[in-house]
Amino acid sequence: MDQQPPTVTEQTADGTMRSRSSRWLQRLTGQQRWRNRPLGELLNIDRAVLLQALKVAVSAGASWALAAWWLDSPSPIWAPITASLIALLTVRASVRDAVEKIVAVLIGMVVAIWLGGLIGLHAWSIALIVAVGFLAGKVLRLNGGAAAQIPINGLFVLALGAGAAAEQRFLDTLIGAGVAVVVNFVIVPPNHVAGATRSVAALADGLVDVLQAIATGITKPWSYENASGWLRTAREQGRFSVSAEADVVRAGQSLDLHPGQSSWTNSLDRLEQANDTLQIVEAQIRTVARTLRDIATKAPAHEGRQPPMPMASGMLTATAAAVEAFAHTLLRAEKGAKAVVVGGAAHRTIDEARAKIAAINADLADMLTANLVRGVFLGALVVETGRVLDELDAGLAALSGEEQLGVESDDRGPG
Repeated sequence: MDQQPPTVTEQTADGTMRSRSSRWLQRLTGQQRWRNRPLGELLNIDRAVLLQALKVAVSAGASWALAAWWLDSPSPIWAPITASLIALLTVRASVRDAVEKIVAVLIGMVVAIWLGGLIGLHAWSIALIVAVGFLAGKVLRLNGGAAAQIPINGLFVLALGAGAAAEQRFLDTLIGAGVAVVVNFVIVPPNHVAGATRSVAALADGLVDVLQAIATGITKPWSYENASGWLRTAREQGRFSVSAEADVVRAGQSLDLHPGQSSWTNSLDRLEQANDTLQIVEAQIRTVARTLRDIATKAPAHEGRQPPMPMASGMLTATAAAVEAFAHTLLRAEKGAKAVVVGGAAHRTIDEARAKIAAINADLADMLTANLVRGVFLGALVVETGRVLDELDAGLAALSGEEQLGVESDDRGPG
């Protein structure tokens, strides 16, 4: 017998169940659209997260086993705790954090034994020991996690006494820290060059978008509101600039003591140079946008709108292409990248933008005669755009070996 189609009531119930499941998954994963997406993406679990889980697990298990074997302890819990806190750091940071945590344990023990022996165990003495431990961490410039270990260890010693338990606590910490450093060095040491490269590329993309938006906007009559919007968007790139700067610093730190440091040196050099250049370009593009707002504020307008600026639009369009080509040429988040940069495509786009500037300069005298205010501001716009191109040229030259080596590079882009 053929199966009967579901009734309206059953369909409604099924739809309600799906709706509830959808809301539940949205709350669980934080994703607004969850259908037809891999489970790993929904749960924010990728290869990097799985690798971190592996390193934490190996560090915790190995430190427990080593402490139990070496110290003959039935429950060396502080070893895996310390290892888990250190295992996710960069190699350099894990070494620093391991040393700081060991120092913090020693200071906490000393403070607790010294003050505890003098004043005993009371509510006010516990408060005093915690305060002294906290201040000791601040004086020694320990990071937050290590500084917190001082009062924690002080309380631990006060609660269990200054005998074998305190010694066990210190040795557990020593073993956990050592195991975490070794695991971090052996199992895919953290390398943040690729992440920082994406961050700098995002900054470059934002700057290109700002220039292209302005260039498109001034091809037709534009207003003060348009210029204010461009300036606001240009200023918003500051957060990408700050993020890129922090990520590049983090990438450099991740290669300190890294076993594959030499293979990533050239990529890091390119990344740092690209970031240094784009940090300056970001400020200059804000000045370009501010100049356009000044034009809208002070230059005569017809019914509140400025006339089109086709030549300036062409100049800014070419400059946007130059910024994009510069970033494409320098940013290479790959192992063994070449040290020498021959930016053929980037140089050509910069030259094209300079040609647009030259065309404006050729007519600038006539523009000044026809409209002094507008001509002055256009000259300022040309100067600032020229400075952007100067920075791009300088950034390419800093990593260029064309004149010395006379070689062709695989970095030469199309066109």
